[in-house]
Amino acid sequence: MFEFPLPPLEEQKRIVAKLDNLFAKIDKAIALHQKNIDEANVFMASVLNDVFLELEEKYEKKELSNLVSKLGDGLHGTPKYDDNGEYYFINGANVKDNKIIVNQNTKKVNEDEYNKYKKELNDRTIFVSINGTIGNVGLYNNEKCILGKSACYFNLLENIDKIYITYVLKNGDFQEYIEKNSTGATIKNVSLKTMRAYKIPLPPLKTQQKVVSYLDEISNKMEKIKNLQKKKMQSLKELKASILDKAFKGEL
Repeated sequence: MFEFPLPPLEEQKRIVAKLDNLFAKIDKAIALHQKNIDEANVFMASVLNDVFLELEEKYEKKELSNLVSKLGDGLHGTPKYDDNGEYYFINGANVKDNKIIVNQNTKKVNEDEYNKYKKELNDRTIFVSINGTIGNVGLYNNEKCILGKSACYFNLLENIDKIYITYVLKNGDFQEYIEKNSTGATIKNVSLKTMRAYKIPLPPLKTQQKVVSYLDEISNKMEKIKNLQKKKMQSLKELKASILDKAFKGEL
């Protein structure tokens, strides 16, 4: 049986008032750190927008279909899952922050299923989520995987910097484009035709690389700011839990 101290009513009221005051201050501090994170995201979005607006004025825009050797999506169906398989079944939900995210809920398939449904992926492959959650971007990094229909993939030509393209796809212009051209009321879907038709400002490779270097520098600074704010938020949440624990132990 769980036992906890039960002070007189007036003492209970005093403790509650003290907790309310402390928690209000902590919540205010957490909200401030979240605001800093939001502002870092807004600043990065603004930088991306400014950079690509300037590039659009200087360079010809080309459709994505002209920048790739291959563009497609994954399996329109369900493979045979195998908990002991070595290959992951990747969908759009697994694509985020330039990575393929694999967790304990990611289904697996065996080598036979992999050989049935594998795609031509290489070190120039980029993924974009095109069904449900749309517009998330990931880079292929030799993961053992097959793709589902909510993951679009394309293989860039040699004269295209793949990180440059990831920044293009994270820019507000692309995100607005796929939102505007998606279908479906409850579950959004972006067609491969829509993906192929998106126009990208394409400077020479050296200029692409300079843009990447500039954006990487700013992005890294924003990530450091955001990570620091997240650590502070977590510390405040732990402090809140600690205070509550002390209160119920009569140690406040």
